Amino acid sequence: MMWNVFLALILGAQSPMGAPPPSFPRGGAILASMALPGTGQMMLGSAKRGEGLLWLDGGLWALWTGFSWYGAAREHDAHLYAGREAGADLAQKEPRYYKALERYDNADQYNEGVRSDARDMYPDDPVRQHEYYESHGYFGAQAWNWSSDSARFDYWETRKSGRTAALRAQFAAGALLLNRLASVVDCAFFAGRGGSSTRVEFRPADTEPGIKVCYRF
Repeated sequence: MMWNVFLALILGAQSPMGAPPPSFPRGGAILASMALPGTGQMMLGSAKRGEGLLWLDGGLWALWTGFSWYGAAREHDAHLYAGREAGADLAQKEPRYYKALERYDNADQYNEGVRSDARDMYPDDPVRQHEYYESHGYFGAQAWNWSSDSARFDYWETRKSGRTAALRAQFAAGALLLNRLASVVDCAFFAGRGGSSTRVEFRPADTEPGIKVCYRF
């Protein structure tokens, strides 16, 4: 956001009050809008539109930062809670480990599911079954045992709120991309040009009765 304001001040300094807007290449304005929406509009003389896009971009960055931070913080809180209430191994980095903590009261239940999967996958090969069980199960320091069902539910709720925040951060990131696309399209076809009435014409259709709309770029 600080960069948005800084760049806006620079562009404003280049165009004194009452002076005509500077003549920038439209290609350069398009590239500027890719990097920071609104700057291309300001370069082409559409200052108010550019300021609006700058403020929108700053707001979206703030949303993305806030949701990303909150999602990571809730996930971290969930890990600490699992370590305290279930004896989980916090050195584990595998996402499936923390997902298993949500679904199973203890590691023994989870390992029984792994054993069942091994039998289904290798019905006639006890050696492969054992290898699968050993590689996918959790034993020793990795094992866990929740103190109560409500503790496991609280853990699930904490992780759920973190996932929701992370999803909203993804939406904010998508909006940032859309804001850049809109700014680029505006710079390419609309910003810094005359009124739309000089570019849009209505003419009779050439081959059949009707009216066609012509847009002059």
